[in-house]
Amino acid sequence: MMNLIWALMFSLSFAQEKSSAVLYDLKSNQSKKLYTLSIEATSIDGGTRLQTTYRDLEGKIIAQEKGFSIGDDLKEYTVERPQTNEKGHIEVRDGRVYFEYEGPGGKTKKDDEKVKGKVLCVANFTAFVRQNWDSLVAGKAIPVRYAVWDRRETVGFTLEKMGESDHSGKKWLEIRMKPTSFVIAAIVDPIHLWYSVEGKNLMLMKGRVLPKIQGSSHSDQWKDLDAETVYTKD
Repeated sequence: MMNLIWALMFSLSFAQEKSSAVLYDLKSNQSKKLYTLSIEATSIDGGTRLQTTYRDLEGKIIAQEKGFSIGDDLKEYTVERPQTNEKGHIEVRDGRVYFEYEGPGGKTKKDDEKVKGKVLCVANFTAFVRQNWDSLVAGKAIPVRYAVWDRRETVGFTLEKMGESDHSGKKWLEIRMKPTSFVIAAIVDPIHLWYSVEGKNLMLMKGRVLPKIQGSSHSDQWKDLDAETVYTKD
């Protein structure tokens, strides 16, 4: 890993990408806006640092993620969700995945497991898709392990092409991310992601997201949220 001082000296040469997104109610046909998302990816230390920030419609931060990957290999991931007062940390090293989770009451739990195949999370997901683009286009089903911070474990998924479609003259590739476990499949629907064929950029996602949703009353509990997330380049 390059020396930090060297990295700072050459910071002007770093590639930086910014994008944003709007999260809509999945059944509203993009009419009911729920949250906003800002994404910043910076090339540094031979890899990519990713930071995402979710805000409610009043601009209040409700969740944040920070990750570091080299190529499509996940190295580290940190998440905070002020909505529910939860925090998580994941690190991949020496052939193992290490999890640390802090719940609403401040109690910390730790777990670790042996790496079994490619470990993915937000930090390296798009890099993995780009790395395996030709295989996905050809219709190959690719098994992965997704690191779930609050469950403190990796969960098996399969990525597979569902088809291609035209959007304002641009071709998009649809990829389905489906749980391999019947137990997980019973509580999490498949996630569908659309990438632009030209730039291999994520354009649209339908499925489970990091923020949660609350009922009309502030006394209602926070619930898992499946949303339609529409991305744009800044």
